[in-house]
Amino acid sequence: MAPAKKSTAKSAHKTPAKKSKQPARQTSRCWPGFTPVPGKDPGEKGSCKPKTKQTSAEKKADSRAAAAAKSEH
Repeated sequence: MAPAKKSTAKSAHKTPAKKSKQPARQTSRCWPGFTPVPGKDPGEKGSCKPKTKQTSAEKKADSRAAAAAKSEH
């Protein structure tokens, strides 16, 4: 007599994955260090422009966000 095969059906009660380990998603449509241009569609040429004035803390945060986005891919 052959051993019984395990059921391949997945359980309906899954525990949700913890989201705290995932990096925060970027909320802007532009790269870190850039701001959206009003009146332009996302992805359109000229839809983002470099930030005019940034503090060193903002530059550091932008570079970290860029590194995190790069490591996701």
